[in-house]
Amino acid sequence: MSVELPLHALDVRNTVQDVIDHISQIPDDGWSIPAARLDWSCRETISHVLDDLGGYAMQLSGERGHGTAYTPLEEPKLPRPDGPTFLFWPEEGGGTRAICECLDAVGGLLVAVVATAPADRIGWHPYGDPDATGLAAMGIAEAALHAFDVLLAHRIAYRLDLGIAARVLDRIFSDASRSDDPWHDLLAATGRTAETRGIDWRWDSSVR
Repeated sequence: MSVELPLHALDVRNTVQDVIDHISQIPDDGWSIPAARLDWSCRETISHVLDDLGGYAMQLSGERGHGTAYTPLEEPKLPRPDGPTFLFWPEEGGGTRAICECLDAVGGLLVAVVATAPADRIGWHPYGDPDATGLAAMGIAEAALHAFDVLLAHRIAYRLDLGIAARVLDRIFSDASRSDDPWHDLLAATGRTAETRGIDWRWDSSVR
């Protein structure tokens, strides 16, 4: 029996699945190249997305909350001495298939949590303590924007669904400049257009 998801959870699911459809085009040996305009490889960038999706899910999955920090887990994976650490790291021998499977699984955790968390359960984030709708928007932004970074490095076109992009802007970038192209507006709000590259930016995930 299918379960009808609230819109914010459905948006997470649809975004993650669309990202998987796009990154599945990347060859197995294509994950070590740098993501566009980032200091991370494509593999590191998607692993960062996995950490975000999983970390956001854990903000609301427990009954007691986490106060003023993320869930206190070690991030044991250090792929290179001067690089970032990760909690989730797809097995390297599995190539693109393993990365897509990990994104499907960890993305599914966030879908399930934001679909079922009580309305009064609040997580933690330095840019504003979010409820389920805030965490959903944050997860969508991380997945879509970093998919854009990875896919741009491989010259694969990607655009987030415009309705979803508009809802993300409404929820966590309410002060962003708006046009008739919400995906472009989201890229601009996060320094990913020629005009905005290098800007300081942050979202506001606090409860509204």
